[in-house]
Amino acid sequence: MSNGWSFCIVTAPNNEIMLEQCIKKIHSEFNANDNYEIIIVGNPNIKNKELFYNIKILPFSEEFFSPSFSIQNIKRAIKQLSFKRLFFKSGAICHKKNLAVKNAKYDKICVMHDYVGLEDGWKDGFERFGDDWIVAVNIILNQDCSRHRDWMVFDYPNIGTGLIPYDNYSKYMYISGTYFCVKRDFFLDNKLDEKLFWGEGEDVEWSKRIRDKVKFKMNTLSTVKYLKMKPLTQGPYIDKWKINENKLIEEIKNGNFE
Repeated sequence: MSNGWSFCIVTAPNNEIMLEQCIKKIHSEFNANDNYEIIIVGNPNIKNKELFYNIKILPFSEEFFSPSFSIQNIKRAIKQLSFKRLFFKSGAICHKKNLAVKNAKYDKICVMHDYVGLEDGWKDGFERFGDDWIVAVNIILNQDCSRHRDWMVFDYPNIGTGLIPYDNYSKYMYISGTYFCVKRDFFLDNKLDEKLFWGEGEDVEWSKRIRDKVKFKMNTLSTVKYLKMKPLTQGPYIDKWKINENKLIEEIKNGNFE
């Protein structure tokens, strides 16, 4: 295993426009002789063949045989007019991410969705930040440059979920599955739970499982920005999140933050 970066991108068919933008932004941060690679899982049809240097695309079945006759699954099958949904399940992002990291050759892993773009200076920021980390995140911005779910708690007692200042830390930290950096060996020893699919809280489960094993690190010298706009009707923009943030800041000011 070599010292360098492996970018593990999960995608799906029909997301090629954003995926190509994502790839271009990674390439723009590195020189041709740098140690980096891009691993893509999700069967994209990339038309711009000039982007294909340092890229590995892993074939992947988008649907898994997973018979479920729960009320929720039956309602979904009826809504989609497809009883195939009773027997096959899509959205296997844990499988995708685990597969990508397993095939990575470098020790520093960046796991990301196809709508995440590295901002100028990302690589330089991580070089200045150093390698003294096992799980790390950096500044994450929505497309309108507002702060998104980068440095936050999920299950803080009597408060819940909310962003926290970058210079604070809690034992209730949460790492968003949309984008994070991790050392390869640690991830392979603590892989995502493949029983969980998209929308089933796989990143919450992973965060809770690993946060007693390792202290997360925040790199404020590097930034990523979404290539699409995340809804303003969801956290961290809704009133509940704002109220929680204020409560968390009060905990910090009063010296009660844990």
